[in-house]
Amino acid sequence: MQYDSSFFDAPAVRRGTDSAKWDTFDRIYGGTDLIHVGCADMDFKSPPEICQAFKDAACHGIFGYTDLNPACFTGICAWYHSRHGIKVDPEEVLFTPRINIACGLCIEALTRPGDEVILNAPAYPPLKQAACDNGRFVLEAPLKTEGDSFVLDLPAVEAQITEKTHFMILVNPHNPTTRCWTVAELKEIADFCVRHELYLFVDEIHADFVKAGCIFHSILEAADEKLRERLIVANSPAKTFNVMGAQAAYLIVPNQHIRAAFNREMQRIGEHNPNLFANLVLKTVYQRCADYVPAVNAYIDQSESYIRREFMRLFPKLRILRREGTYLLWMDFREVFSTEQEMFSFFLNKARVEVYPGSHFGMDFAGFMRFNLAEPRPMLQEIVERIERALHA
Repeated sequence: MQYDSSFFDAPAVRRGTDSAKWDTFDRIYGGTDLIHVGCADMDFKSPPEICQAFKDAACHGIFGYTDLNPACFTGICAWYHSRHGIKVDPEEVLFTPRINIACGLCIEALTRPGDEVILNAPAYPPLKQAACDNGRFVLEAPLKTEGDSFVLDLPAVEAQITEKTHFMILVNPHNPTTRCWTVAELKEIADFCVRHELYLFVDEIHADFVKAGCIFHSILEAADEKLRERLIVANSPAKTFNVMGAQAAYLIVPNQHIRAAFNREMQRIGEHNPNLFANLVLKTVYQRCADYVPAVNAYIDQSESYIRREFMRLFPKLRILRREGTYLLWMDFREVFSTEQEMFSFFLNKARVEVYPGSHFGMDFAGFMRFNLAEPRPMLQEIVERIERALHA
């Protein structure tokens, strides 16, 4: 498949499909005239190869119990090797429907109620929930701003650690700040976790989205044998190929005892026989859809240039943080609006654009905003026009 801008420019008609991003948020905020760019769900069609695999399965007409094809595991290993130069043993790969589910199960398997979990702030909320909903306490480790980007502050984290701290969650590329951690930073984290005997859960779901000129490094590149004994790497084709609804994700777990503990948790909750479409996704995307990735990245980079230029024109005091990975932008509106509520009300009620305010990711980040760039360009142009009309009004 050869992709050009017209593929990604195609209108996204998602209302009436029970879309969590469109139908559910329409109900929450009222009306069907909103444009939704809060939820990190792309509005691009998936590669034709996936669509054809789904059509073929639908035409077959029988949707019984399904087990993962061995090609799913070899495809994942081949993907990590071709894109990151990392060799993964298929035996180290475990299926899970969603990364958030896997995070909660790992916390349940490897820690006890009342234990503490480290998570960088601002933080993707479901990962915090994965700890809190399992009776653990979250030590929020704020990232430090350095110029137009964010960096780790491990000394500050170290100061919070107690004898109950046994688990750390890292997101790479980071959501919402978009940081792709360097090898040096990853090695620092690895040493930190080994030194403090912490299990390290790394969410790499945005790994395939990297801005031109930036580099993504998997934690597996920085993992020595000591870290591999306490490491869980989580990933999924969900974001890359816009197949969130298929519920297909996986873990890479070098330590066999952690694998066994996770499998016991999966068994405890009765999770087995992944759905037919999860199997089709994992069997198809990593072996037949590689051309989609550079095309969607190039399109998103162009969209970022457009949104940066237009938003800075419309809001001269706006500060847009440097984007390295993901298809998100992290914007600082604190010099534009007097309060976050004023910012959110302007976008929602005047411009009719629904966004995620910074407080969604931590109260210390009120006044920031996360913006989803993975939209057809005509939709982004409509957003700019709406904001301009609202400002003039």
